[in-house]
Amino acid sequence: MLRAYNITHEEDFLVAPWSKQYCEDTFPKYWELVYSILKPLNKDNRILEVGSGLGDITAILCYLDFTNIIAFEKDEQICHIAQRRLKDMFNRENIVYNEKFPNRQNYSSDVLVLVNCAYADVAKSKEEYLSLLKEYYICAGKPQYYLMEIIDSSYTKTDKEFPEYIRLNYDEVRTLFPCSTIMSWETYKYPINRKSKTLYLIIKD
Repeated sequence: MLRAYNITHEEDFLVAPWSKQYCEDTFPKYWELVYSILKPLNKDNRILEVGSGLGDITAILCYLDFTNIIAFEKDEQICHIAQRRLKDMFNRENIVYNEKFPNRQNYSSDVLVLVNCAYADVAKSKEEYLSLLKEYYICAGKPQYYLMEIIDSSYTKTDKEFPEYIRLNYDEVRTLFPCSTIMSWETYKYPINRKSKTLYLIIKD
């Protein structure tokens, strides 16, 4: 469904060219992993997504019939496109909001999704970046599940878009969430891909 929609709405990629990958026969590994992780969960779980983009991950939530979804996208134009796409594909509204997150409100979510959202402009230092990742979790209500994709520290190339201070390893994630069960999957690997990324599933003990 998502691939077919994307193929017929290529104008959307003018503002979000990264979503062109969802026109391919095979979707990105992180998308497949998020789908497989979320599929067995209770559909009454409250989902909060940070950085929805065009709604490619949000589409998983709608397709799996989760009833309580809220997503945030800070770019107004991208947000409006995501809203239209979810309405067209699933007849779902009032899911994606044009706001930065955290937004000075507290939420009670069961699942926090932060995927494909690691960029230089979110923080200015390693300490600030780690603090932000934890703040997402706290403001989302310390959910049972936290799906968090980050740039892996094994990526050592000089890169202004993905600077060293937003590259993390397992030990840093473990220190951030000491009382949790943590699983991880490699989603991108440099030089096969432009950078190396890891998806973490953090489950509150």
